[in-house]
Amino acid sequence: MMTILLPTDFSKNAKNAILYALELYKNQEVNFILMNAFHPTHDDMANSITGGSLNDLLSQASEKQLQELITEIKGKHISNKHHSFSFKSAYGSLVEIIDTFVDKHPIDLIVMGAKGMSAVEKIVFGSNTYAVIKEVDCPALVIPDNVTFTHPSNLSIATDFKEIKNKKIFSVLQTLLNDYKPEVTMFNVTEEMKPVGAEEKQMAQSIANILNIDTINTTYFKHEDVIYGTKEYVKQHNTSLMVLVNKKRNFFEDLFHISFTKQISFHAEIPLLILHD
Repeated sequence: MMTILLPTDFSKNAKNAILYALELYKNQEVNFILMNAFHPTHDDMANSITGGSLNDLLSQASEKQLQELITEIKGKHISNKHHSFSFKSAYGSLVEIIDTFVDKHPIDLIVMGAKGMSAVEKIVFGSNTYAVIKEVDCPALVIPDNVTFTHPSNLSIATDFKEIKNKKIFSVLQTLLNDYKPEVTMFNVTEEMKPVGAEEKQMAQSIANILNIDTINTTYFKHEDVIYGTKEYVKQHNTSLMVLVNKKRNFFEDLFHISFTKQISFHAEIPLLILHD
């Protein structure tokens, strides 16, 4: 049985991500854990009721909303005998709560919504979703705002064709391959078009062996900008879901590197599965 964590702030796009996950894994036995992180706002403090702890009141409200959301999901939207539900409500930072929870529990996947933001919002506020996929060492599926479920017939893995230390990270794809039999392609965006070499093909085959499939296609895609080239590749090849491998870097690499994962997550128009090497 899989265990999937579903962080929610009860917004429309968070609920959309939950419904996407339920549909994507409809053929799998899954325990879904809905999680809400709460903290007091000025309005909460102004409206606190005398005689009760504010945190207690917020906790009760959070748990009530989680229970109501589970009831809504099970009753109105979808009913699946393979799925079970539980919930977790906690005070504090969403990223810290998820990180601690993942350390203590065997979570196979985190599924989160990603609401589109303006350029100014990205600079000033950042993104909780991006913070989770960067800081929490767990596969994360990011569902962009307003994206609804479609059969994942074409799965693309964005790659630089450089060494991946732990190829077993791709095993999270196994259930999707079993259920949907998508075509799988590893692609790299380059300024100059070049042929795929033996090393690239060998790398793809080693991942295919882990996933128990015959082959993974490999290709280069010509574009002068890696971000917009990736978006263009996705559009031209009707990609249903894109896989990114987030590699750890040292301090100086972080300082001078504009994260590809960050840029893609902010511009996402299709679901992204983030793996950690």
